[in-house]
Amino acid sequence: MKLAVWAVAVGVVAGVAGSSVQSEQARQDENAKPVITSGKQITEHADLAGSVFNDVNLAGVAFKNVNLSRAKMHNINLSDLDLSAAQIGGAHFKHIGPPPNKDGKQERQRPVTFEEAMLCDSTFRKVDLSNVKIIECDLTGMTIDGMLVSDLVAAYKNRGK
Repeated sequence: MKLAVWAVAVGVVAGVAGSSVQSEQARQDENAKPVITSGKQITEHADLAGSVFNDVNLAGVAFKNVNLSRAKMHNINLSDLDLSAAQIGGAHFKHIGPPPNKDGKQERQRPVTFEEAMLCDSTFRKVDLSNVKIIECDLTGMTIDGMLVSDLVAAYKNRGK
């Protein structure tokens, strides 16, 4: 696997091992040793499968030709993330947006753009779609609360005739 420009990515093992917070997997693997503690790094042709990233700053990192299949991410800041040529089949997105404030209310986040994406057969459940714009999209078979969107659009267009 070719990894061009991993800023601190390999240093995660070092960051985790350097603190008292080591993963169980890293503790069990005698070969998991601190290598990089901080600073910009370039790592190529590396296999980091099974690594644990905990309390790591990867802001501004660039990933190219990277396999993140079956990766699990929690409490991740992906603001201004730019994904292209990504395969997300089987991905599960949950609890997306800013965390609730002390009163339990969630502030609106900045808009997200999906462009030239294939989301066919996907499900959106309990999603705030207020002010969403759907432009030049194939809506064949799309339903909202069990009603075909094509029928709703047709009824809307025919209402004044």
